[in-house]
Amino acid sequence: MILRRITQHVREQNWTAIGIDFVIVVAGVFLGIQLGNWNEARAVRAETNRTLELLIPANQVLEANAADFQTYYATTKAYGETALRAWEDQDAVSDSDFLVAAYQASQIMAGTSELEVFAELIGADYVRNIDDDDLQRRVQNFIINPSNLSRMDDIDTPYRQNVRRVIPFAIQEEIRTECGDQRDDILKAVRLPAECSIDLPAERARIAAETLRARTDLRDDLQWHMASIQSVLADLDNELDRNQALMSAVERYLK
Repeated sequence: MILRRITQHVREQNWTAIGIDFVIVVAGVFLGIQLGNWNEARAVRAETNRTLELLIPANQVLEANAADFQTYYATTKAYGETALRAWEDQDAVSDSDFLVAAYQASQIMAGTSELEVFAELIGADYVRNIDDDDLQRRVQNFIINPSNLSRMDDIDTPYRQNVRRVIPFAIQEEIRTECGDQRDDILKAVRLPAECSIDLPAERARIAAETLRARTDLRDDLQWHMASIQSVLADLDNELDRNQALMSAVERYLK
């Protein structure tokens, strides 16, 4: 219809009408392009919002896992402190409790983070679609920093291997049977009993404890083991603070 009208105006040499028709055509094309761009931007923003919304429950899972992680290692730390006292003073702790403490101090658990899986799904293109500089920076920082829950190399220290070479395997089995990791399938959590008492024959416990006490290198290994875990826990606290700031930025962005 517009083409027919332009042709007629050309025949009539109605240049004013031709100019008006030209403006109408250009404006229509421009508005069509702008509408397409606006729809595309709206779709990108909606997809960005949906992705960011997934961060919130994922962080809630991380916080629950971190709480389990912190509780677990608070327990191994207490056992480690008991073992260190036994190395310093053989009368401070019974032989049986010394063996239990030295073994339980070597227990480790692997933390898990839903956010790490989430981070693997976020690419650079996604980050560029976030039209908020502060949030974009926080998401980028989140992607390039893996969770401290996964730092197994810093937790599985030589102490774990070395002390288990010294404590008789049969005693290790008794400790694991009576006081090993307890799994809560409902809460999806792993707990280490804060107290553990096993009934070992006195002579058997004495011989094993004397052998262990003579290995002062294991005492040094234990101190390093405990310090390494404390470092991971401190970094985990910083990570939780960082993620909380990220969640606050996400919530502001989604409002």
